[in-house]
Amino acid sequence: MIRTKYEQTKIADMPAAADAQNTLNVFSIEAVDRSGIFRIPGDMYSKTYKLSDINFAGVTEDEQKDLIIGFSKVLRSIPCRFSYSIANEYVDEKNFYDRVLCKKQEDKNDHLRDSMNRIIREKLSDARQGLYQSIYLTLTIKAESIRAARADFLSMEGAIRSAFMGLGRSGVQGCHIRALSTDERMNLLCGFSHASLVGKNSFSYQEAIRTAQDPLTVISPAYMQFGNESFRLNRMTGKVWFIDDYPKSLEADILTGLSRLNVTSFVTVNNELLDLAAFKQEISRKYMKVGMKIEGEKQRNRNNNDYLSDASQKLLNEKEKLDRFLKEMDSRDDHYFNTTMLVMVLAKDEDELARVEEKLKNFAALKSFSIKGCFSRQREALNSALFLGVQEFKRVVNLSSSCLAMFIPFKTQELFDEGGIYYGINQLSQNAIFADKKLLKNHNGLILGQSGSGKSTFTKVEILLIFLTYLLDQVIIVDPQSEYGDLADAVDGTVICFDSGKEFYINPMDISFVDVDYATLREIIAEKSDFILTLISSLIKRDILPEEQGIIDKVVDKVYSENYSIRRKLSGLADDVPEFEVPAFMKTDRVDMVFEDGLSEDEQVRAYSPTLLDVYQGLLDEGSDLAKSLAAALEIFVNGSLNMFNHKTNVDLSNRMVIFDLSGIKENLRVTGMLIMMETVRRKIKSGSQNGQWTHLYIDELHELLGVDQVAGFILKLWKEIRKMSGIMNGITQNMSDILNEENAGRLSAIFSNTEYFALLSQSSLDKKKLMALLPEISEAMFNFVDNAQSGTGLLKMGNVTLPFDMRMNKDSEIYRIVNTDGGSYGV
Repeated sequence: MIRTKYEQTKIADMPAAADAQNTLNVFSIEAVDRSGIFRIPGDMYSKTYKLSDINFAGVTEDEQKDLIIGFSKVLRSIPCRFSYSIANEYVDEKNFYDRVLCKKQEDKNDHLRDSMNRIIREKLSDARQGLYQSIYLTLTIKAESIRAARADFLSMEGAIRSAFMGLGRSGVQGCHIRALSTDERMNLLCGFSHASLVGKNSFSYQEAIRTAQDPLTVISPAYMQFGNESFRLNRMTGKVWFIDDYPKSLEADILTGLSRLNVTSFVTVNNELLDLAAFKQEISRKYMKVGMKIEGEKQRNRNNNDYLSDASQKLLNEKEKLDRFLKEMDSRDDHYFNTTMLVMVLAKDEDELARVEEKLKNFAALKSFSIKGCFSRQREALNSALFLGVQEFKRVVNLSSSCLAMFIPFKTQELFDEGGIYYGINQLSQNAIFADKKLLKNHNGLILGQSGSGKSTFTKVEILLIFLTYLLDQVIIVDPQSEYGDLADAVDGTVICFDSGKEFYINPMDISFVDVDYATLREIIAEKSDFILTLISSLIKRDILPEEQGIIDKVVDKVYSENYSIRRKLSGLADDVPEFEVPAFMKTDRVDMVFEDGLSEDEQVRAYSPTLLDVYQGLLDEGSDLAKSLAAALEIFVNGSLNMFNHKTNVDLSNRMVIFDLSGIKENLRVTGMLIMMETVRRKIKSGSQNGQWTHLYIDELHELLGVDQVAGFILKLWKEIRKMSGIMNGITQNMSDILNEENAGRLSAIFSNTEYFALLSQSSLDKKKLMALLPEISEAMFNFVDNAQSGTGLLKMGNVTLPFDMRMNKDSEIYRIVNTDGGSYGV
């Protein structure tokens, strides 16, 4: 039969094997190439790409309209047959939990890991539990050879990738597109064809070449049987439906609703690009055919002596619509497609399949369309629903790119970093959130929320998970209000109270000379000298005069130089190093300390570092009136009642969790204590970095520290530099108003520009407006999740991903009792 060019696009592809006699013939694949390209029947070649999801559900209606318009432009950029699928891939539930739950370490903290794992399991009981939802785009072209196909795909990819990235708008990240390798594509098919089996095949292209292995043997199911209404795959039952009657008015959430199934499923939209001239010819033919019917009715009316009656209104309306459509085709730059929509489901048994079918039909009725099973064509429909690029089953409808764009596959971004820690569930999709801040370009973060929002509890859960998951990482907490003591008790952390009555001492002049030679010594002494100048300024509560700076710098230089020389001698090292000339003042015969063998680096620092007494004595020895005046000013801090910081360090700073409790510090030593604390923190972070250790620093009540100029400068410098020292800095505060003042404007700008992680819990209206101005990349609609949000819920921004989280937990859990110390309502 002679068919028009348009009619040819309605013909289904022929299967690779007319009759599948065994499981090797199930999938219509003729060959695979190392570049990820499949050869399929009819000299066709296909290639599959994975698309990143974008926040469609979490933006305003106007932004959704912009996204749909943008997606229609994307569709117009694709010059060949294509399909896109929303896939709920099958993943073994046990394997899923093995990946996400805290691993047992056979240590004293395993009971905490058990408690956290129970929380995670409870939160995921209603989620997809082992199902990953992904979006795939498959392009299909006709080519003379695989080499020609490679070149054609390469020429198309650039424009298509650019079009998908162009979906980005204010508050919405563009869509990233990544080509799947041969191994990835084949293993996706393996995951489907071996669903429910314990032992699963895996495909390696290199191994297949080495062993001359037929790829089809790897992806072939162990058992498969096709019936008229369904099919059997191993121990599971599946079925494929097609959209039969489309709604008169399309809605953008149809694909999302069809894919919201707690089973393995593929929702696929297959599209055959129509030749515009051939399509116009087809419409013109229909227009002429309707016109002839109208003339025929008029002639019959005249033959019946009825000269006033016109043709039926139905025919007149149809002609008018065709006429209007032809004019639109001439005036609009649009593409047109023959589209078939398929839904494939894989259930554990017939009962579950029946429940899924009822759910699908109820949703279809709600959206005014209908679905039908692919009767006696289940095998062909299955091939068409998977990402093979074949269209062996067709029940087409003509759609323009503008209409097709309403079937948008995007819903919401997900966050599932391999090896990340638990952040609750995504409120939009009910999927688990696992994130790793180490994967961000800039690791720093801010945790913001008004009083009662669950901010402190959220922070403690994050800290506890970091401590239990990353066994080599250290955690430092700055605690101005003594809120983290229970957390330290739970994991045997070190709490350092800056309270003279408790006799916890930190020597601000502690210094490590391990692996330090004369070349780097000057730089280290310069840093310490700058810190001691700031420290003395805070102690005497005035700026240091220029002439005083020179005296202090000279004394500090001498104190550390002599200390360096003494410690080298105690360590049995010679002073004479051929590469460098040692200054005379750095050579000394004075050794008034007894060297102890077997001391760790931390113990050596505590035992042999100088103290403020050495600086005080150095000022007296200098002899000038100005030096004696400075020594007199330091008298009370060295020998008097405020000598808290003139002691050797007596606390364990080597612990993986160290908490600095500032609640008991005297007001006249508050600034000094903060400076000493920040210097100790910096030193611990630097030491950890040199040992290959990550450090997570949390500063609670950040606005208090930013309110002190000397401390604020320290924080800002560390905020910018900590990334280079394998550190992650996190600020915690209640109200943006506390830090959004004229004095802090520049500081806040520097902090936000070096921050990629934000946890936003419930916000006041004023703070929400300020955050919207500071974070314009977050959609206005997403900020609705912080309006009067329940305690433990809010927004999580991790790099380019923003999603609403729910981290509430059962009040009866051990973790809840540890982290919730304020009697709030964080739990459920």
